Amino acid sequence: MRIPPTNKLAIVPSFRSCRRLLSTSAHPPPPPPKGYAHLTTRRLISLRGHDAPRFLQGLITQNIPFIDSSTNHSCSQGFYSAFLNASGRVLYDVYIYPDSRLREQHEPGFLIDVDAQEVQSLARHLKRYKLRAKVTVDVVDDGEAQVWQAWDDTRPVDFLPDVDHLWTVCEDRRAELMGTRLIASGERNLEMDAELVDVGTYAVRRILRGVAEGQSEITKESALPLECNMDYMNGIDFRKGCYVGQELTIRTRHTGVVRKRILPVQLYGSGAAPEILEYRPSPSVATPPNDTNINRSAGKGRSVGKWLGGIGNIGLALCRLENMTNITLNSRSIQQSPTDEFMLSWPTEEDREGGEVRIKAFVPDWLRTRISSRDTHGESSPNG
Repeated sequence: MRIPPTNKLAIVPSFRSCRRLLSTSAHPPPPPPKGYAHLTTRRLISLRGHDAPRFLQGLITQNIPFIDSSTNHSCSQGFYSAFLNASGRVLYDVYIYPDSRLREQHEPGFLIDVDAQEVQSLARHLKRYKLRAKVTVDVVDDGEAQVWQAWDDTRPVDFLPDVDHLWTVCEDRRAELMGTRLIASGERNLEMDAELVDVGTYAVRRILRGVAEGQSEITKESALPLECNMDYMNGIDFRKGCYVGQELTIRTRHTGVVRKRILPVQLYGSGAAPEILEYRPSPSVATPPNDTNINRSAGKGRSVGKWLGGIGNIGLALCRLENMTNITLNSRSIQQSPTDEFMLSWPTEEDREGGEVRIKAFVPDWLRTRISSRDTHGESSPNG
């Protein structure tokens, strides 16, 4: 079966009551073509001081942009990156921005945008590596600064507010038309010429594009950065010097084949597999527990993937590309059969009923294009 391009994404609203799939009481509405959201799932850490650029350079997968010697301030608008452990597994996925508040003080500093549930853990991680480095690490209070995301499905965002309490603006380059990341003062909400939506609606849009975010989807100390598509989401600079976790990341890049990647998936019941990826706020299927293995419906062979979580009838899963998609990794790849179907099943436990549901993986256009570009040119991204 041909896997269709994701520019055919369909969002099917429904207002019927449904079985709850997440911890929230209702699923968010479909994302509008032009909107913005306050990302309450993200928090900020302030890292400042004379040694801040060099200190951060040794801990993250991306390259710290150069510092303007006349102002001692970073010349970047912000970038996507990750912290790894010594064995090359992801600890935290982050956005890093120059701290514009320090410009007049001629002091280098950064704001680190991280999963809100992991903000204290990352702060401790930074302090553990501090040693004698001249840096200060502080968790930014919710009321002091907030993370926002704005988007337009048809063009780069051009409706940003021109206000004093907007600190930093950064294009989200993880996927095509992901939008713009913003850091603003927490004193009052932003107002834009677009529809203000809840963070759950932003998550639906992100999942439809196959972009994982936070440690509920990028499993801490387990996920590999290349399996999370960080190499194709401008999150890794393969030409930079030493950093924690670099060895395995570089070796996998140059000598290995990445056989599993995070992809958007759709859950469905009986009947034919979906042809296009559709979000239904009120689906008729139950949700599996996170980390449930994906198997062939015939029940034969090893697991071909793992469900990471989702909203409604869509989600993200770590999928074996050769089994669940039509992507060819090399000349010896085993091609997916058009008749293959895949299933998630889980047992009944004390606080949860057992069940089973079918699952279909989709390869987003941006990811297919970037995989093809690397196969042709040997590069994974402008940074790679």
